[in-house]
Amino acid sequence: MELATTLLVVLGLFSKSVFAAPVATPEPDIGIGIGIDFTPDSALPLLKLPYATYRAADYDVLNDLYKFKNIRFAAPPTGALRWQKPAPPLKQEGIQTGNVGYQCMQAVPDYLKIAYPVITLEPQSEDCLFLDVYVPAAAIKGQAKNLPVMFWIYGGGYSLGSKNFFIYNGTPLMKSAQNQMIFVAPNYRMGAYGFLAGPTVEKEGVPNAGLWDQRAALEWVQDYIGLVGGDKNSVTAMGESAGAGSITHHLVAYGGTVDPLFKRAILQSPAWFPQYDGGRLETQYASFASRAGCAGKGLACLRSQSTDAIDKASRGVIAAQPYGQFGFGPAVDNSFIKDLPSLEFARGNYWKNLDGVMVGHTSNEGFLFTSTSPASENDVFNVISTTFTNATQATLNNILDIYPKPGLFRKYLTNFLRSADLIGQFIVTCNARFIAEAYAGKAYNYQFSVIPGIHAMDLLFTFWSQGINIGPIELDFSLDFLTSKNLATGWQSYLTSFTRTGNPNTYRERGGLPPTSEWSKSVIGSEVRSLNMDLLGFSMKDDPDTDAARCNFWKSGVWTGRA
Repeated sequence: MELATTLLVVLGLFSKSVFAAPVATPEPDIGIGIGIDFTPDSALPLLKLPYATYRAADYDVLNDLYKFKNIRFAAPPTGALRWQKPAPPLKQEGIQTGNVGYQCMQAVPDYLKIAYPVITLEPQSEDCLFLDVYVPAAAIKGQAKNLPVMFWIYGGGYSLGSKNFFIYNGTPLMKSAQNQMIFVAPNYRMGAYGFLAGPTVEKEGVPNAGLWDQRAALEWVQDYIGLVGGDKNSVTAMGESAGAGSITHHLVAYGGTVDPLFKRAILQSPAWFPQYDGGRLETQYASFASRAGCAGKGLACLRSQSTDAIDKASRGVIAAQPYGQFGFGPAVDNSFIKDLPSLEFARGNYWKNLDGVMVGHTSNEGFLFTSTSPASENDVFNVISTTFTNATQATLNNILDIYPKPGLFRKYLTNFLRSADLIGQFIVTCNARFIAEAYAGKAYNYQFSVIPGIHAMDLLFTFWSQGINIGPIELDFSLDFLTSKNLATGWQSYLTSFTRTGNPNTYRERGGLPPTSEWSKSVIGSEVRSLNMDLLGFSMKDDPDTDAARCNFWKSGVWTGRA
């Protein structure tokens, strides 16, 4: 559900677990106080926090911005802190340079293993709660203040991903915003580490720990972004797939009664596989505990196990998932997440005080999550009966009617296309409609239709770079319509304009090829009026993937089997 499930498939990149890592040698202490400071022996500024001092890792002279890397925003969630809310970061002496940092533990389902050769990109560790901050030099020097903040949450099916995945570079977006914003990107726990749930976890720990990590990073922004010239009251949370799905869950946290700590949201393909059945969640917990050598022994046993044992168990559960699923993810925990987002939106149980949302999807979302095997009516029935395990026979038959049999002059040519449409609407595209309905009058919907339009392909455009950055080699060049003022930079300008003003049109790129066009607010009818992005450019159209009849079925929740 994310960049990993498309870009890694294409490029074959995945990180290798490393459990032992070097310890940074701290520089001498530089005194107390908080804020930005410079020392005579370095041109790089210091960010002095109450618990640690971080030196900027880099100054990008071409783009006139500083990058602070691997700032701890929480204590290592190890041992007794597993499956707990993130604890405050520990005090560190001396100057931290950002050279120590890890991605969180992660895994991949068996059906994707062939596409994920193991390459060491970045070491993995349970000690992974770090964030990066990109700040314009003018803000560091006090020449710019109250800059809006773009807060990026990566995707990865809630089981893999990292703030440092090779394409996630905040510089192109900073450049698009003309350095009139700050970019922040945190890590969060994934797999069993971040999303173990069910009655036992509810009783003995905290489900949805990964969501709590994200909230802790947002709290860090509230506490400290002002030190680097940021405006804590102008935060835009942006995420793709699992990242956007996470943002959606923050909007319904505690039934929508708690401030999510952001004012605007950009949701690219908000995706999650609904986790709501306590019995099924407990069965998954039991499978995990057994694999970790803690069958029937509770979280106390799991907290005492080695990282290797927990990692093996998490990987085992994830590897065994059916095609298109990742196992763990945001779950109904009867507290932080009281019910499924679609049902909470329908009841009005969501945070109302957003200034605006930008939400959309790709044109072929379901392709990546659908096996090529469905060939017959019976195959399709097997797919839906294993997906909707609590649904009645009548409901399963209703789903088959809503997504009818294929044929030469029918809606679908093949059962694969039929299944892909069903899965795509269920886990992604109808979410775009639900969010637009919830924030009617504040929403900007879009559809990314650049061929082939598969899930996560839009990230190539979101983080498209006009330069070359390979290790010490950094080149920046600009050729209109080739490296700048093109489809990608036009798209980026919508994102950064929305972050800066709440309106994607205010600072959208002009004079490009293809040109940007006026992006109107969503009009919700039988379909949602949306911005369409394809190779020919940008235009408004009715989005067929958000049709009311089918989306209303998913919003009804009848497929859950609950009365």
